[in-house]
Amino acid sequence: MNKRYLPAIASLLIIACVLTSFTPVFAALPTRLAAQPTLSVVTIAQDDQERETGVMVLADTEANFQAGTPVYQDLMAQYKIFVSYNGVPITPTSTYCQFVEKDKANPLKDQQFPAENLKTVPKETLNFICKFRWGKPGVGVLDVYYTGDAAAQYIADYILVVGVDLAVGRTTVWGTEIQDICVLGWPMQTAAWIITKPDGTQHPIFADALNGYKSCEDLALYQKDQLGIPIPWT
Repeated sequence: MNKRYLPAIASLLIIACVLTSFTPVFAALPTRLAAQPTLSVVTIAQDDQERETGVMVLADTEANFQAGTPVYQDLMAQYKIFVSYNGVPITPTSTYCQFVEKDKANPLKDQQFPAENLKTVPKETLNFICKFRWGKPGVGVLDVYYTGDAAAQYIADYILVVGVDLAVGRTTVWGTEIQDICVLGWPMQTAAWIITKPDGTQHPIFADALNGYKSCEDLALYQKDQLGIPIPWT
């Protein structure tokens, strides 16, 4: 070997060893993930805390519902709400609600697989409005009102989506939460306490409108069947 090349080869070996010695150091560096801002929303249903759902009643008895002359109605569902930004309670910049009705159908022509004989059909509804009321930053209540007709087709299990947003500089941070609303034609337990409000109107309190039913969806199917409304087919 020509001795003139030995210094150059030695230099290359030294550089290679130095780079190799630094490789484990770079590999051991922790990966830094940038934490994205989050807006947390927590809601707690107040009407039926055992089943964790809001409950509305269109008529006080089955007979009055069928006659179209409800004496007492409970058309409001109530929820506690808590909003926080990175763990700090804060009142959001704006709020909104979305409502989706859940119905059952018997798929005959558009089955997705051979065993499918009952499917859930979600559809948006405009039969509700919601009102947010804040007691202190991030802590308040949500009152939801039913504004539709006391008609049998509206007896159903509903999805409530609660949405909030917060302006942080030029960025808008979003947060969402899902809740349940059970709209019954009549309570399965008809015993009620009647409270007279300052304006003279009366508000009923039903001890257990579902009366043992664990599923609003099943009870809604039962009440519709009692009214002669069959499960539709598609």
